Amino acid sequence: MKYAYYPGCSLTGTARRLDKGLKQVFAKLGHELAEIPDWNCCGAFEYGDRKDLTQFSKANLEKSGQLHGTEAGIVAPCPACYKNLKEADQEKTYPIYHPLELLNSDVTASLRIERDIKGQVFTPYYGCLLMRPDETAIPDKEVMERFIERLGGQIDGAKVKAKCCGGNQFFINKWATEKLSKIILDGSKGVIVVFCPLCHMALTSFSKNRKIIYFTDLLLYVTGERKTL
Repeated sequence: MKYAYYPGCSLTGTARRLDKGLKQVFAKLGHELAEIPDWNCCGAFEYGDRKDLTQFSKANLEKSGQLHGTEAGIVAPCPACYKNLKEADQEKTYPIYHPLELLNSDVTASLRIERDIKGQVFTPYYGCLLMRPDETAIPDKEVMERFIERLGGQIDGAKVKAKCCGGNQFFINKWATEKLSKIILDGSKGVIVVFCPLCHMALTSFSKNRKIIYFTDLLLYVTGERKTL
């Protein structure tokens, strides 16, 4: 399957590891990610006018039409980008997916597993935008839990998995990000698994020695592509 791919600014900058890992995982599953040509920033949280934000994302949707053979849809890994694209597609013309929608239990069951994670504790952390509002939230709100439990891992942090980390305030009110991130860190155990570049940055900044990984890191570890988590 060939998908149009919208990496957004984070995955071409601070979250290159997520970009690389996602492409590796999709290749393992026999899928191709074709980057949207000349894509522009979606504005994310930094630009305040919602009408302009919608126009930014509409332009990206239109540019995706330049790719041939990507009728399967658009993949947007950053939750903010994903939400903005979904809101811009008011006519529901484009199938828009967050990778977690495509990495469900049925799909990941086809991966060849080289390592298990028995006895290890994980906190799947989704953050704000993947869980709400319903119009743009991912449908399966326990997709990471299912994968971890299938391989013998233990789950923690259910009470904080959808709390805000304050990542959007990191460069404005860093104290607020620290306060909110510490609620998540203190309310969970084990390795924290995320899929949001902003959440990863916020939690890593205040975690001291706590391990914060992307879900793609976990997938590549159990399939033998990564030596350590």
